[in-house]
Amino acid sequence: MEAEDLFQDVLLKVLERVGSPVNIENTIAYIYRSLRNRVIDYRRTQKPAQSINAIIGENGESPIDLLQDHKPNAIELLQTEHGKRELFEASECLSKIERQVIIAHELEGTSFKEITILLEVPQNTLSPYKSRAMPKLKNYFLDREGD
Repeated sequence: MEAEDLFQDVLLKVLERVGSPVNIENTIAYIYRSLRNRVIDYRRTQKPAQSINAIIGENGESPIDLLQDHKPNAIELLQTEHGKRELFEASECLSKIERQVIIAHELEGTSFKEITILLEVPQNTLSPYKSRAMPKLKNYFLDREGD
């Protein structure tokens, strides 16, 4: 909250009390005291903010370091010989049609319309093949990470 918001909040409460039977003798002092108390309440309830660059932990890490992904980029990994070998090993867990759809669509960038012509398969059946193949590949690589 900004100072203007606090002042407006206090002023609104004072104006609400204008019609009440309680008589305020010194209006300026009452407003000042109300504003002071409202600021104190606000400061007490405000949670301390921690800088994202603050150093925490024994290793001198900051919160921003904890958010970064330290795994290698999948595209960079696929450009290595080891990555290509692993991808082709993983494709062995797919059926022939799933493998063809994944290679054509994901690796070669061929559209489903073009794949339909190449494989002579209806276009609306290609998406389910891809949908079944992607989790299989993901599980293959997740299982390899555990080893």
